[in-house]
Amino acid sequence: MGSALAKHLCKEHQIIIGSRDPGRAKEAAKRIPGATGSDYLGAADECEVAVFAVPFSALDEAVPLADALKGKLVISMINPVEREGEELVYPLEIGSAAEMLSSILSESQVATAFNNIPERMLGADEHPVADVLVAASSKETYDRAAELVSSVPGFRPLYAGGLPNARLVEQLTVLELNMAKWNGTKRLAPKFLSQDR
Repeated sequence: MGSALAKHLCKEHQIIIGSRDPGRAKEAAKRIPGATGSDYLGAADECEVAVFAVPFSALDEAVPLADALKGKLVISMINPVEREGEELVYPLEIGSAAEMLSSILSESQVATAFNNIPERMLGADEHPVADVLVAASSKETYDRAAELVSSVPGFRPLYAGGLPNARLVEQLTVLELNMAKWNGTKRLAPKFLSQDR
């Protein structure tokens, strides 16, 4: 997901790929025009905005980055998903991955965004027009995250409320994945329609 998003963001932003393995990050960066690779801490030190696109099981890797990310915008793309029989389920009884990340990075501005855009869709050169739901720790945080979302052509940021609503945003991803299977469609992404009165 991170590399797919970076291919779009690199058109207007300087990209730093972070990884536990700097060599792997540098290899990934070669596929993205103008990008560089670094370890997690190096990327956190240099960046203005951090996008976490790690598996939910790797959430604790954010712990040593707290100081480097103080005051910075942090966007969570993390979706907790588990398989239960033939269906995917949301495994958290309370809270969300974004709220857990916010607890770790308590002095950062945390938002959740891009969660509901499938990797294959995001990775395509031409992706469908879609709405990106953004739940954020404050309206100021939303505004900053929305600016980043809007820098990707075809994506419209929609304010989804405070960070507690990140749970709903993450759960929607699980529903989308199941709906695609149930309905025999390719990957799904949200698009909300509005009508003037």
